Amino acid sequence: MTDTLTALLEQARPLIAAAPVSDALDQHGFHHQILPPNIRPADDSTVLFGPARTGSYEPINSFVANIYDLEIALVDDLKAGEVCVLGTSGNLAIGPWGELLSTRARYLGAAGFLSDGAARDVVAVRAMGFPMFTGALSPADTQHRGMMTRKDVTIRIGETDIAPGDIIVGDVDGVVVVPRSAAAAVLATALGKITGERHMRADIEGGMTLADAFRKHGLL
Repeated sequence: MTDTLTALLEQARPLIAAAPVSDALDQHGFHHQILPPNIRPADDSTVLFGPARTGSYEPINSFVANIYDLEIALVDDLKAGEVCVLGTSGNLAIGPWGELLSTRARYLGAAGFLSDGAARDVVAVRAMGFPMFTGALSPADTQHRGMMTRKDVTIRIGETDIAPGDIIVGDVDGVVVVPRSAAAAVLATALGKITGERHMRADIEGGMTLADAFRKHGLL
């Protein structure tokens, strides 16, 4: 990441939310960046925000020796602020995440986990406050079900391609993906919208009609 983008991420971190980023993506011409609505946080109070580190899973139906090696290598290589994003092509039988991986990722300073597959150990992950966003919850292990075959590659979740370094933004409203090439512009627009909405909200709380507030601020 450039120094400019790094600084912008830190500026945005305490304010960021999926909805204004989604609006900013639309404004910049990116209309297919919202992940499927079944991808939900294990804890509704957590926020997912940071550059993606990606891995791709393929289904299996038998025992595979050393099945975890590539996943372990990816998790052990996570950098502070990164979001581990594992694609299963929407296969909810594959649950690549849980308490132990969250513990290691949290120690390394990772910003969270995202998958269109499943995850487990929800009580423990909630207790540590680690953001975990998945397509389902399941007690199942990946052995006999799925195996990571590639890492640090472009993956696809729903209608959205996710490349390493793309910015992930997730909260209780859902998850959006900001292409790395447009991240600085999109996040700057989102921050402007967040500030504008704050002023508009103050006007409405002060008695201004919604119609007048919309004419003044042009936001909704």
